[in-house]
Amino acid sequence: MTTSALLFNTPLRSTWDVRGDLTETLWWPAKGTGPSKTVLFMVPGNPGLVEYYENFLQEIYVQTKARIEIFGVSHLGHSPGNHNQLDQRSRLYTLREQIDHKAHCLDLLQERFPPETQYILVGHSMGAYVCAEVLRERPNHNISTIVALFPTLKHIANTPNGTVLSPIFGPVPRTIISAAASGASLLPRPVLLPLVKLFTGQPEPGLSTTALKLLRGHVVNNALYMAGQEMEMIAELDEVFYEEHVDKFVIYYGVGDRWVPVEHHREMLERFPEANIHLCEENLPHAFVLGGFFETSPQPILLTPFQPISLDSYDEDALITPI
Repeated sequence: MTTSALLFNTPLRSTWDVRGDLTETLWWPAKGTGPSKTVLFMVPGNPGLVEYYENFLQEIYVQTKARIEIFGVSHLGHSPGNHNQLDQRSRLYTLREQIDHKAHCLDLLQERFPPETQYILVGHSMGAYVCAEVLRERPNHNISTIVALFPTLKHIANTPNGTVLSPIFGPVPRTIISAAASGASLLPRPVLLPLVKLFTGQPEPGLSTTALKLLRGHVVNNALYMAGQEMEMIAELDEVFYEEHVDKFVIYYGVGDRWVPVEHHREMLERFPEANIHLCEENLPHAFVLGGFFETSPQPILLTPFQPISLDSYDEDALITPI
């Protein structure tokens, strides 16, 4: 992948004050100006570190010739750093708080961009459920599209992974696992990185994100706590809601996904036969952002929804206009 045509190195990294919640944020500013804007807002899965999605979002930015604004945020409590103040590091955020947080992010984007701006929400795994809930709470916010990647939209507790992993989301195992993560984080980097690679098989850059950012006691505790909430909240599909809004969704299911079995694809397609629902047969794993896929295959099927976005709305030679 080449970014030589872009005007500066992206993404820009910042801490965003979202209604008092300091939020780790990645931003790809749009190149040029035009009568309208398109803003893409990325909601991660769980664990919710936005850095896992950096290469994916960078590829979208390149594919669309830097003509759309892209924002991605981490879930509250899912990333270490100065934005996580000491008094907040012991706090556990509920799934409902995460949904409200993303709705508040959209509120702030609406305040900063022109009224005619269209918003594309991209959600991975449980992030797709969060995007759907944001649409439910903000139906008049010009959400034009929701791209749902390997989406956990219903009965997550009954999936193969949900059944096997649910026991570790309880308070006692969660505390033990979080303590182990805290201990691992004390290891020197030259020891920790090879150790994490041995256990996970992850390549860079996901390897460093896992070793240096995910393996923190409060981060792991929040990720496991939210997973337990997902098991309870993501249950019956609200068919009335999807009947009303399914035309906004582009949904990709995977083959062999133990969080979202292929039966979910078949059932959704039977229920909504005219919907934009796909079965990704490229053998991508559920956690596709962890496997270095965007370093080895620059134009995977997951990028196709973004290729036609707003390609005629901007002046190719104009300077970047910050928000």
